Amino acid sequence: MITDTLENLENYLSVFPQLEVLTNYLKYNNLENVKENKVIGDITLIPLISEKNDNFDPELLEAHRKLMDVHITLKGIDRIAYHQLDDKINITKEYDNEHDYLLGKADNILSLDVPEGYFCVIPNHFAHMALYNTAVGVKKIVVKMSS
Repeated sequence: MITDTLENLENYLSVFPQLEVLTNYLKYNNLENVKENKVIGDITLIPLISEKNDNFDPELLEAHRKLMDVHITLKGIDRIAYHQLDDKINITKEYDNEHDYLLGKADNILSLDVPEGYFCVIPNHFAHMALYNTAVGVKKIVVKMSS
């Protein structure tokens, strides 16, 4: 996983060339203006605002096979929980090919904070959960892109 300030996103094009669509979009557009899901070339921008979650499960994580995520925090601090997708993850929902996700539970989950103005690239070999026990009102954009 990589986390850095959004202004440094272009520095990671050599590692993740698929970020080019996003970096080009950011040159002329403000993510604050994205109010609904938006498809741009091969990426999808998904705006989210955290809400109260009475069903929070501290062991539950999701993973993808086809797409990977870039999480960009616009307001507040997003906490992203993660664990390497390996044999220590207990799969609780088998992979859904149509929606590209599986669910699993793990012990010893790690987390990192992604503050306002930062992003986090989450490759496919990590199971993760964004807005992990996060305060209400955190605003962010999730970018889905090919892995």
